[in-house]
Amino acid sequence: MYRLQTLLLVAILVGWMPTIFLWLNPPPLTGDEAYYARVPVEMRERKDWIVPYFNGEPRYKKPPLMYWFVALSQAVFGENELASRLPSFIAVILTGVLLAWLGTKMGSSEIGLWAAAAFLLNPMTAILGNWGAPEATLCLFVTASVLWGFLGFFHNSSSRWHFLSGIAAGMGVLTKGAPGLVLPVIVLLPVAVWKGLEQRKASGNWNGMMKNIGQIGLWFTISLTVAASWFFAVWLREGEKFWQVFLLREHFQRVAEPMEGHRGQIWFYLPVIWLLFMPWSICLPQAFANVLKNFRQTSTTNHSDFDLPMAWWSFSVVALFSLIATKLPHYIFPAFPAFAWLVALQVQRNLSKWEFTVGLLLALLPVPLLFYGTFVGTEAYAKFVGKMGFKIGVELDAIRLATYTLLSGFASTPLIWCSATLFADLLGHKKFAEKKVLVLSGSILTIVTLVAASIAIKAFGSRNAIFMLTKAQNIATFGSDTEWVIFYAKKSVPMLGRDRERLQEFLTKHSNAAILARVDFAPILRQEGLTLRRFGIWCVAIQNKQKH
Repeated sequence: MYRLQTLLLVAILVGWMPTIFLWLNPPPLTGDEAYYARVPVEMRERKDWIVPYFNGEPRYKKPPLMYWFVALSQAVFGENELASRLPSFIAVILTGVLLAWLGTKMGSSEIGLWAAAAFLLNPMTAILGNWGAPEATLCLFVTASVLWGFLGFFHNSSSRWHFLSGIAAGMGVLTKGAPGLVLPVIVLLPVAVWKGLEQRKASGNWNGMMKNIGQIGLWFTISLTVAASWFFAVWLREGEKFWQVFLLREHFQRVAEPMEGHRGQIWFYLPVIWLLFMPWSICLPQAFANVLKNFRQTSTTNHSDFDLPMAWWSFSVVALFSLIATKLPHYIFPAFPAFAWLVALQVQRNLSKWEFTVGLLLALLPVPLLFYGTFVGTEAYAKFVGKMGFKIGVELDAIRLATYTLLSGFASTPLIWCSATLFADLLGHKKFAEKKVLVLSGSILTIVTLVAASIAIKAFGSRNAIFMLTKAQNIATFGSDTEWVIFYAKKSVPMLGRDRERLQEFLTKHSNAAILARVDFAPILRQEGLTLRRFGIWCVAIQNKQKH
């Protein structure tokens, strides 16, 4: 057992070692990270910790808990990339700790350790654990709520676990709204009913079911109480306009129709799981099959291992987001702890030849796709830049390096698997190939994911673009996805959107202006007589005349 603990701990530490370099030389903030880095700054400047503001305007899209965590981190480490991403890193580590703790609590510390390793050593966790957005924190609170709820229903009937579970769900709501409550509900409510029916069958009365209903009622009361105070405070101050954005746009509209082009088929998340949960995803099909097989073959359930509830947890989360119109890969991240637990159960047994063959094929599939994408993707990028009127720069080599790095990581999984299996068979230690190769591959994939992401983000040119932009006296942004500028400019910046009239008005009113935009908006900026400098996917348009 001590050797196993050492192996898994070393694999996790080695896999996450690039994080140290990302802290020392961090890539620029991207996408939604900009909001969660800048809003705490404006909260502190306004001395208002209730209503989030971004670029001088209220931002009703998300609750404040992630902003508060980032604000605390910035107070300790300063207003920089490290402080903005640290809460996400802490969240994924704590989620892994929870899985390990559950194994110890249930008398199976080995399963808990393997579950922690599987959760921490995969591309999705590597990315979200170093991304300054609320996904990792939401996953932590959903995991805590579900695991503590399971303990309340299966391990003992103490209200303490339901009390803690309700608090975690309330914190999840304060992190990202409805998913913090809905995800634990769709997992725990059916489990409570199932447990109640089992108790009814065993005892002949409905006392167990009524008690479970009471526990769910307690859970709802606590979770809503934790979350309600902030919503009530914002409602009193902001009125209906808060609910119009928070509920109608960010929840109902996002469910009913794809937002910002994020659409997909109902099977959208199957390749996401297969690719971003590698190498562990090669064990998932058989893990689900074994759970269902064991459930059908036994008349009584062993409540110490949570096999079926964990399978339901992973299935229900993926099924829910598959039915929602707006689809993004990170939406299903709260299912990954359950995937990790199922994989941990699977690695406790020897793989059959059929399972090994299927797993190897699954591991091989990403390699030709990434190999093809390396050439097609880079060539398409070069053609796109040329079409926008620019010459391709050295960043193409950096993008190739990033894809080659990622390709090497995914290719290593089947190579290590085959080599280790052959070596283990020769030595008569077949079990070595079934366990150690997974954690080794997971560690390698985590490393290459972090390295490749860092190379790619830096190749996008954000750092150089903002350095040039902020030299100008009057700055603005044009087009989409420019929110990150606000954090680095350290002030409010006019965001002109795609409105060409607003662009012309800004240029008329300001001399020596500079406009930041993505390269796909370069033709419009050229038509306004601006001189463009490209930095990766960004360009800075400079106004050389005193007046437009």
